[in-house]
Amino acid sequence: MSIGNKYLLIMTTALLCIFATSASALSIRVLEGGIPIIEPRKMMEDGLRLGNTELLRQAWRHYEDSVTLPEGIGNGYLELGRIYFYLSLLGSSNDSDYNLAEHFARQAIADNPENADAHHALGLILAGRGAFLDAFEELTLALHLNPTNEFLLVDLASLHLALHQPVKTIEYLEGRSHKSGWAYVVLAMAWSQQNQKGKAILNLLKARKMGFGGYWIDTMLAQLAEEFRLPLK
Repeated sequence: MSIGNKYLLIMTTALLCIFATSASALSIRVLEGGIPIIEPRKMMEDGLRLGNTELLRQAWRHYEDSVTLPEGIGNGYLELGRIYFYLSLLGSSNDSDYNLAEHFARQAIADNPENADAHHALGLILAGRGAFLDAFEELTLALHLNPTNEFLLVDLASLHLALHQPVKTIEYLEGRSHKSGWAYVVLAMAWSQQNQKGKAILNLLKARKMGFGGYWIDTMLAQLAEEFRLPLK
């Protein structure tokens, strides 16, 4: 199986927003009355980067609680959508996860049909479920509502891989300066599907230079190193 095909599932479920962060401790916010809220974003990001479902589950519990807090605490439904997506990537999601994530995303859309984050969340959830065409509609609408969101652009570009349209992915992302290393991983997979393995390697190394690393990129580079008998580190 080729590198591109072997990691198609990784990329089609990787419509996500990976942020390069430091290894600092989790930040804590305090509500009125002194109730602490642990910010779980770092757990969520590290859970995906390391392929650690327990970290993702911890983050899930925090965001599940956050959606019941007073308005203004944050868009917990968007993060639930991302985490469901990540759990799908690792083969650890279930119907209960899907039902909960979908419920909150659709509720947010019902409350505000022009909420780009809510449509983004629903798009991720549908993609994690394998409903790629429905996911494409939601992500396209989200980008229309918030055209400056780079991470939405990367998510939409990634979805074209699931639809077997790597050329469209390349059109979205090639020649741009990206803030997230994940964008270059997406490009690497698109070039790999086009059998342009050299360009795939260059983009993976660029992602790593930006600080993106961990289980997924290490695995892809290891496969390419084995195929080409090169010391890719």
